[in-house]
Amino acid sequence: MIPAFPVPCICWTWNLSTNSFEPETETDWQIVGLGTHLSSDDAIGLRLVEALARETGFESNCVLLENSDAATVASSLIEWQKPVILVDAADMNAAPGKHRFFSDEDASVILKTSSVSTHGLGLAEGLGLARALGFNRPVCIFGVQPFDISPGRGLTPEMTECFPSLLDELRKSCRR
Repeated sequence: MIPAFPVPCICWTWNLSTNSFEPETETDWQIVGLGTHLSSDDAIGLRLVEALARETGFESNCVLLENSDAATVASSLIEWQKPVILVDAADMNAAPGKHRFFSDEDASVILKTSSVSTHGLGLAEGLGLARALGFNRPVCIFGVQPFDISPGRGLTPEMTECFPSLLDELRKSCRR
């Protein structure tokens, strides 16, 4: 018999400053959906960017990085050499279904061992690696507080209900 050991899981928790963030209006932003389709609401970043990519004016700026690690994030940022909006599920101590839009400079990433993330340590390390290698473009996060990120296909019914308003808010954030 194989003994059962608790396996720590890692999720991003974003600590936010109270400063508001407005992106540069004259810049061609790369809009990046992050997450996985295998963990309920962790797919919200992918689903929002997929939907935005079907709209006129956004199709050439949208990219999906499903299950991305530090090397993928860093190499993508360096290759694009343009400002980036990362769209992802994020534990921000907000009500489920709520979103926040903030600069990566106003966020600090802390590990939380009570939930699952496909990024593990990838997102923060990827940003840090890209910065260390000379990536100096703005990075913003459009974070959505998930209802549930346990394994499973498809968004929760509650997140599905929030989807149209979240897509509208993402669209507005990208057009500022």
